[in-house]
Amino acid sequence: MRLLFLLLTFLVFSLTFGFAVAQDLDKAKQEGRLIFYTSWGPTDADYVLRAFERKYPFIKVDSVRSSSEKTLNRLLTEQRAGQFLGDVVAVSGIQSGILKDRGGLERYRSKEAANFPADWQDEYGVGLHQTIYVIGYNSRLVAHDAAPKDFDDLLQPRWKGQLGWDMEEYYLFGALLKARGRERGMDFWRRMAEQKINFRKGYTLISELVSAGEFPVAVSLYQHRVDEYREKGAPLQWVAPNPLVGGDPNRISLLKNAAHPQAAKIFVDYMLSLEGQKLLQDKGRSPGRIGLGPKNPRLKGVKTFTFHATRDEYEELGKSFNNLFQVQ
Repeated sequence: MRLLFLLLTFLVFSLTFGFAVAQDLDKAKQEGRLIFYTSWGPTDADYVLRAFERKYPFIKVDSVRSSSEKTLNRLLTEQRAGQFLGDVVAVSGIQSGILKDRGGLERYRSKEAANFPADWQDEYGVGLHQTIYVIGYNSRLVAHDAAPKDFDDLLQPRWKGQLGWDMEEYYLFGALLKARGRERGMDFWRRMAEQKINFRKGYTLISELVSAGEFPVAVSLYQHRVDEYREKGAPLQWVAPNPLVGGDPNRISLLKNAAHPQAAKIFVDYMLSLEGQKLLQDKGRSPGRIGLGPKNPRLKGVKTFTFHATRDEYEELGKSFNNLFQVQ
């Protein structure tokens, strides 16, 4: 009797769940599209979105791409104007936190969230993937044995005036302060400021300039971007420093007052699914789904230090960074 009851309960649940899923799909078909705000690069976005559209051909995805900071500012501007044009957003955890604080996100608990680390999620979103910070160098200008092996190696006199770095890299700055302790960390960064770093804006630009030999070494580059350039024949190589810093995870969330909420939920679920996470892995990202791991075998089993910064902490880091390095 008990077995029969359990079987009937399972059957009722399965039918109810299947009916609910069918209803969700019908609503998504009626909506027919969604607007996706993202900081992904164009090749990454196109690769992932085309795969989603092949699986759900009744949902057309229009992407709005820019940096996490610009995406945040655009969404806040639209919100102040009472315009709610987007449905889903994927930006860094810091910008996602600001959007949440400003009331720009909608609560949504995806069924896939259980497959992600607890500190990568809250009721407003889940971390899709993580950017890994590495030291980059031009392999034609710097021999492997002579390349810096760690952040402290960048303090050697030979690298003075020879280093490139992003002029808004507050995150790595803060992560090393956290990892090393404030006093020891600030001592390191003061000595780094004496190295006369060549600042430029944007990691893609820094990668291109190191490839071109504008400067032989970068304080940090995105690991997946170096791998992408190397596959295209660029003379770029990377070193995994200690600690290996991972950025505040790129988080996916529903936007407030989404015009296409059901299509948006299906997209979020898909990106958090094993299939969606493998797409990000294909593009060299380090996906958040437990048990999946990064694509590059050099990162398998390597422990990553993640720094979760609040909006106030990030703004304070920016001021300290600019004052120390005299970046305008």
